[in-house]
Amino acid sequence: MNNSRASLRYAKSLLTLSLEKNILELVKKDVEIISDLFRSSREISNLYLSPIIPINHKLKITNKIFEKKINQNTLNLLNFLVLRKRDNLIESILIRFNELYNSHHNIEESHIYSTSKLDQKVLDVIKKFAENLTSKKIVLNNNIDDTLIGGFNLIIGDKMIDCSVSSKLKNLRKKLIIN
Repeated sequence: MNNSRASLRYAKSLLTLSLEKNILELVKKDVEIISDLFRSSREISNLYLSPIIPINHKLKITNKIFEKKINQNTLNLLNFLVLRKRDNLIESILIRFNELYNSHHNIEESHIYSTSKLDQKVLDVIKKFAENLTSKKIVLNNNIDDTLIGGFNLIIGDKMIDCSVSSKLKNLRKKLIIN
């Protein structure tokens, strides 16, 4: 079985359950907490990827870490995954849940790459442009890319708008070589 399909099924189940119980925003916060913990702690990530650690140890650690920090439904999913030996899917389930959550709320995560951190006014203008382009609410992440000479690259979903000086120079070079 394909792990991405399994991850998607678990994420859909978590989304459906949270919608039915009217706790979607609470579960979203739980997913962010767990994702942050996985990103910040390599040991936690490795704990769930390791087939050597016994299930009962994983369950105890999971409950100790998350018991008072996340909703019981989210904790039940984590425990269920550990019991079914599917805990290696937790990170991909969290990613899939975020994708489904964004789709449910008509949100598109976008990334802008520039040579330096952009000020909020510029980000707001670019965000408004992207929202008009996609008819979705945009969450814009500002990333720094040292390879750009100037300008920016905007990635919205699977589309890229290249407004970088380096791409303009490459295009100019191609035109000069052809002529």
